[in-house]
Amino acid sequence: MPINASIAVLATDSTLAKAVIQQISEYPGFSTLNHIVNNGADPAITFGASITLTAIAAEPEVFDPPQLGSYLGWGADIALLVIDSSQGLDGESIQRAQEVAQFHPLMVAVIGLDSPRANFDETLAVISRVMDQQHHAVAVTLPVLSESKSIDESEVGGILDLVSMEIRVPGADGEPETHELEQAHFDLIESHVEALTNAVVVTSTNEELIHTVLEHGFESADQLRKELLSATVRREIIPVFAVANSIGISELANFACELDHEPWTPIHVPQAELLASVVGQRTLRVWQGELVTGTYFADNTEINITQVNSLSGKIRSAAYAGEIVKITANQEITAGSSISSVKSNPLAINHVFE
Repeated sequence: MPINASIAVLATDSTLAKAVIQQISEYPGFSTLNHIVNNGADPAITFGASITLTAIAAEPEVFDPPQLGSYLGWGADIALLVIDSSQGLDGESIQRAQEVAQFHPLMVAVIGLDSPRANFDETLAVISRVMDQQHHAVAVTLPVLSESKSIDESEVGGILDLVSMEIRVPGADGEPETHELEQAHFDLIESHVEALTNAVVVTSTNEELIHTVLEHGFESADQLRKELLSATVRREIIPVFAVANSIGISELANFACELDHEPWTPIHVPQAELLASVVGQRTLRVWQGELVTGTYFADNTEINITQVNSLSGKIRSAAYAGEIVKITANQEITAGSSISSVKSNPLAINHVFE
């Protein structure tokens, strides 16, 4: 059964968000579908044969976070914050990171690493400092620098994966080549490995696992990855990925697609009730329940939905949790509105910075 996942790609400069979406869409493991989510988002893209990843450029001028109180309004399962290491971390990026971490699994892509002003470790340290103790920002991949022809530029030649303990570099045929780490590498990354392990241990909900890891370490890379994914979904760990052009994109995308994408809401509401959010003109993301034709509420305003269509235009009898569909209604519905069976807004949450 296909797994549908949506990522809201966030960046202070929206061109950065769109650039990362473009990089993902150009990755060889993805193929572009024929439809586009009609909110200015980039096309849905398919990972392999079984996972659909919808990349949504979440721009403040389109959806207003203070109004929504949550990035749910973007119809996203995961938020990916894009930070240019050469530019540093500005106040708006800090605010976004703190806001989104309260409500969504958050991942971070550190870009701009080819600039001599870039420093991945410093950027990671700043991210760690600005997050509270409930959210552990840890590196999952590190940039591997290679010699550059220009003395004014660095050049990222590969990615070091801290979970699998491998270095991956682009091969001549475009496919990644994998190299095992040498002892010199282990000496350089010791602090990052320790930070990653400690974060997974302190956020684990399995006491037996904690004792075993503290005594003997993780039994395998798969076990570490499983616990890391689980802690990310619980919004306790923020995985940080190094990305330089297409380098590092596959590691980031694979991690996102392995997360548990079961739709969730920030507060408990009866599972039978419809809960959806408007992610564009006539476009809805269904979080839970069943969307059929009939009377609903857009926040506090009564609306009548007369038709439900797939994104390709096919008429649907119903839409279910995790799906993005188009509707016909008796009136225009503002992007960012929540659609529910009841008049009160179940997504109303006080904004962190209000």
